[in-house]
Amino acid sequence: MLHSQSRKDGAKGHGAIAVVAFIGLFLAAACTNVHVGETEEERVARERLQLLNDSAQEAKQLLGQFLLHENDSIEADQLVHQYYANGGDWLWVTGDTTRLLHHADTLASFLTDKAASLGLKPEVFFTPQVRQTIDHFRALDFDSTGVSPSDAMARLELSLSRAFMRCAVGLHYGFVDPHKALNYLDPRGGGAYRQVYDIATERPTEDFLKKSFGHVDDAMDYLNGLEPNDTIYRQLKQRLQTDTTASGRKLAICNMERRRWRHKDAPAAGRRHVFVNIPSQQLWCIAKDSVFSMKICCGAWATKTPLLYSNVKLIELNPVWRIPHTIMAAEVSHHAGDSAYFARRNYYIVRSSTGETVNPKHISADQLRQGGYRVAQRSGAGNALGRIIFRFPNKFDVYMHDTNNRSAFNAERRTLSHGCVRVERPYDLAKFLLPDADEWLLDRMRMTIDLPPLSERGKEYLKQRKDSTILEGDSVVKKPLGPPRFMKSQDVTPTVPVLIEYYTLYPNPETGKWETWRDRYEYDDQIMRRLKNYN
Repeated sequence: MLHSQSRKDGAKGHGAIAVVAFIGLFLAAACTNVHVGETEEERVARERLQLLNDSAQEAKQLLGQFLLHENDSIEADQLVHQYYANGGDWLWVTGDTTRLLHHADTLASFLTDKAASLGLKPEVFFTPQVRQTIDHFRALDFDSTGVSPSDAMARLELSLSRAFMRCAVGLHYGFVDPHKALNYLDPRGGGAYRQVYDIATERPTEDFLKKSFGHVDDAMDYLNGLEPNDTIYRQLKQRLQTDTTASGRKLAICNMERRRWRHKDAPAAGRRHVFVNIPSQQLWCIAKDSVFSMKICCGAWATKTPLLYSNVKLIELNPVWRIPHTIMAAEVSHHAGDSAYFARRNYYIVRSSTGETVNPKHISADQLRQGGYRVAQRSGAGNALGRIIFRFPNKFDVYMHDTNNRSAFNAERRTLSHGCVRVERPYDLAKFLLPDADEWLLDRMRMTIDLPPLSERGKEYLKQRKDSTILEGDSVVKKPLGPPRFMKSQDVTPTVPVLIEYYTLYPNPETGKWETWRDRYEYDDQIMRRLKNYN
């Protein structure tokens, strides 16, 4: 009996010990945050999430400190800076950590490939730094790096936002702001620069950032949709993938960048317009069903032809050249007092305040430079503007015009003007600008600039002038009346867009064949320099 009771008491003792042991193990598991039945992957994910939650407040403070010490020179970075400085919500390092790592890793891979397809380094989109931080989070490895979890969180959030916006801005607006890249190259003194780019070009705004940050969940599809889809851009991108030469890749990269610039005033597709391309030193007259070209002379290095969009409004015939003050001061003023010099060039001097013509003998070089007098060249065959000028509004006072130096069109390098565009076939350009002009209008224009008429009416009219008679004393004698001066000007209605642009690799609008041209003003170099320093 006692033996039996002893065995019962022993069983109870062992049972109590087992219960106590189980409770101890459960408490130990609870204290060490180990979940029964939890896989290693689940444990790491849970600890990662806990780490993010515990470090979130400090991470936000650190991100604010990073912003205080950043000097952002890139528009996309500036927009991101402003977003977080204004208390913007975190976009990437939040919520499900497994989703975070997958999303960040996928975006980094996408941006690495996108950079390669654009001819850029992956560092442009911070992908090496992003991948390194992702690896630390995936392995919960911070002790070996010396970087705290909160620091890594702040850097990852900021890097992903900057990378995403850099790509979005670059694809939609261009990575290089042409106003900043090209308008600070030629110093004019006193801290000013000569402007050479005046095309209204869209740049990113805060609204664009808000719209873009609304696409964090479908980031890759959104970014792909921002890239230009026009034929020329796609073909340039294809050339970049197939051309292994440094020079060929540079041409593709620079001209792809130009195609990303969003010009506000570009003419509608199919609209009649004049396309001037500085590197090719050519002009194309482009209509819906026809194209023809002609040579041009454009600005010299020191007086570059500005890039601009405008509309041709007026054709002037036999223009007077009112010499700009800069040209007059630099090239004419030191001939003051030399009447023969002025007579040979058909120049004359006008008092600015009264419009009175004055004798060159009585004017000094200082008086000309001070601005109280203007110098002009009379119209005619020897005029520097030739016989026709095409006027379009712009702040540079440049225009397209004929020239009295026809031999210049035979030169390989024709960058020699003061900024205006000299055209090889001015009458053909005039006809293009006046598609509805009748034969008589065109003949009156031709006869005004001493070209023979083409219509029967024009030929008969000119014959009558040659056979005309006048009274001299008591005799009637034949005396040609000379060429008629029908017209001073002709309005271009409707106006015709003129685009003065700069492409070094482009399909010839007349032949459709791709052509390369010299970087006359070294603008490609400026674009490449900025793309290489995009950090």
